[in-house]
Amino acid sequence: MESLALLSEELDQEWSALRRGAWALDVVEPRDNPDLGPIPLGHLPLLRLTEVEVHGTDLGLDLADWSEIFVTTVLPMRLEWLNIRRANHGAFDTELEGSWLLVATDGPTYEVVVDGTTVESRPAPPDAHARAVIETSSRDLLALLLGRALRTAPVISGDIAFGRSFSKAFPGP
Repeated sequence: MESLALLSEELDQEWSALRRGAWALDVVEPRDNPDLGPIPLGHLPLLRLTEVEVHGTDLGLDLADWSEIFVTTVLPMRLEWLNIRRANHGAFDTELEGSWLLVATDGPTYEVVVDGTTVESRPAPPDAHARAVIETSSRDLLALLLGRALRTAPVISGDIAFGRSFSKAFPGP
């Protein structure tokens, strides 16, 4: 815990010293160790926050459930990230094709369309047409994207079997 606190403080100092425009620069990983692909520097604090919030809960450290700032900040980034993250990640079911409307009852609504390896994730109105609709809280929608347990089962409508297949198309990080 001491090491984590010390390294987190050092990282905070480095990030605090950055110019505003630096956050838009892409971070490129070494060719022999790609994991995320090119990513804007501004996403790294969100990924760090994800590690702290999610893994803090995973480790049973008696931390409170995910914070509101974590959910409201990271959920839109993760929904947008579906556009590129799937193609450079682990195995997924390429047979699934169609669209899901992801409706956060207390937040954004996104349409996610999959055609083979191509993904388009974009904001949508709550009444947009999709093959399946998955409706749940912002917190549980983020849990679905991160491959974590949901607190409450989502309401799935339309093609229910297809709706349940979302995690096969996007198995999480």
